[in-house]
Amino acid sequence: MKLFDQNKPFVADNENFIALVQVLKEDYKIRSKIEPILSLDKFNRKSALNTWLEQLKFQQAPEKFVALLSCLIDVDIAKKLRNRPRHRTCARSGRPA
Repeated sequence: MKLFDQNKPFVADNENFIALVQVLKEDYKIRSKIEPILSLDKFNRKSALNTWLEQLKFQQAPEKFVALLSCLIDVDIAKKLRNRPRHRTCARSGRPA
């Protein structure tokens, strides 16, 4: 059994992952929508994401944003984002402190 899959790129090498981390840092609304999805199990996360992605496409959301969210379907990327350090938030508003 291989400990490391040499053919699989590192999550941090994924440009969409890096851009999505930046969006999550900067945009409370998007972060508040994505974090509950990340807490779901694999099947339900993919289902919720696909539903949201279809809605965004129907609403003609920017393709770049849809591509960023699409990377969350990848199990490794979802795990990495779910386990990232959280921002401090204000107890009243839930927004970043």
